[in-house]
Amino acid sequence: MEYLNVYDSNKKKLNKKIVRGESLPDGEHILVTVIFIKNSEGKYLMQKTSKEKGSRFSTTGGHVLYNETSKEAIIREVKEELNLDISNENIKYIGSILFGIPFGDIYYLEKDIDISSLKLQTEEVESVSYLSENEILNLIEKEQITKSHGLMFKKLLEEIK
Repeated sequence: MEYLNVYDSNKKKLNKKIVRGESLPDGEHILVTVIFIKNSEGKYLMQKTSKEKGSRFSTTGGHVLYNETSKEAIIREVKEELNLDISNENIKYIGSILFGIPFGDIYYLEKDIDISSLKLQTEEVESVSYLSENEILNLIEKEQITKSHGLMFKKLLEEIK
């Protein structure tokens, strides 16, 4: 059973936790986090989620667990999903957006990763590939990417340009 922190509408952590999947009253939120990893060719490491997770494109990310920071969570998620340790990398916090119940914290990392060396968490990730900005925007337009990840990618592009 996973526990999550609860936040108010200003993203202030409340003295409250819930079991992941429980519903929240209006004005209360949870926190998820994603990271966009860009290589030296200007392409982003994207994943295709497993069939159980909808077979959609997304970036690496997940829920921020109780008493965990979003940066700790993204380091954990990258390790779990890709078997890649980024704890000593120059991870940049881009910002946060609210989309319904969750806030989404967005991180960015510039790093060349040999995708053939990754060990994927097959329960979550079917495959990984590098995609250009235009390819990702095309996936967003065709609704072939997890909607929240598409929104966060657009926010990333606004912030890094």
